[in-house]
Amino acid sequence: MPLKIQDDYLQRFFSIAEIFSRATGLASVVVDINGKALSKCHNFNSFCTLMRADERFRSECQKCDKYCAFEALKQLKPRILTCHAGLSLFSMPLIREGHLYGFIICGQVRVKYQEYKTIAIDNKCSWIDNPVIKAEWGQSTRVDNNTLVAAANLLSFIVDNFEKENLLSEQISVPTTGYIRHYFTEPSRHEKKLMAALRYIDENLYGELSLESVAAHVCLSANYFSRFFKKRQGVNFKTWVSQKRMQKAGELLHDPVHSIDSIARKLQYAQTSYFCRVFRAAHQTSPQSFRHARLSQ
Repeated sequence: MPLKIQDDYLQRFFSIAEIFSRATGLASVVVDINGKALSKCHNFNSFCTLMRADERFRSECQKCDKYCAFEALKQLKPRILTCHAGLSLFSMPLIREGHLYGFIICGQVRVKYQEYKTIAIDNKCSWIDNPVIKAEWGQSTRVDNNTLVAAANLLSFIVDNFEKENLLSEQISVPTTGYIRHYFTEPSRHEKKLMAALRYIDENLYGELSLESVAAHVCLSANYFSRFFKKRQGVNFKTWVSQKRMQKAGELLHDPVHSIDSIARKLQYAQTSYFCRVFRAAHQTSPQSFRHARLSQ
């Protein structure tokens, strides 16, 4: 496709992001497939602006953007997630004539009820240790969950109808069964197995998850699965499972009916003291303090 046409389509997508941000008050930015910003950042709060301006944290934000983007790509619709810093976001793929240009990332707000999946990344530095950035996090806008869902549905409607309108203007028929998107490549056989493994891990956090058992579930050798998993996820299998269990622990701590001891046992930790050490390393606070902070919100 000629470069001029590509640039024209990108400018249209940039306009959608800007208009959507003005209409909803949510942050928005167009990113490429690696999570790198292509457009101006609209309505970014001070916390996210500081995070992305700091080399230590910028890559972590880009990883969250990329993860959120491809979750939407898999489902063909926005999916609300929680970034590594605890703010909620969603995305929409930007596709024209089978070409994936990138994604609109929107949100960056706190929600009333933390019910969305948290994106697990390998944090090299803790932004919580930076008092300036930590103070700005507390000033982040908080919205009702239903409001965020409505905004995600609105973005989906806008992008879908933008594409349909362009197709009609070019006298290309749109199938009555719905608009069908086409992508450059289909996931490979092993990538599909990895996706199946990730789903299996999410569904079995309360059980014993070994590398061998998960590899066997997707019919791969343990050695190959281990290498492939680390290459694609950026962390090894054991670290990934630990991160996912710490995310689940955070969710369970929102409900006072679960004691810290029972949460530790649910997540396969024989000793509560060890569970607390792992939790502190993941969340930079103790389970007790985490629960108190969330229940007092």
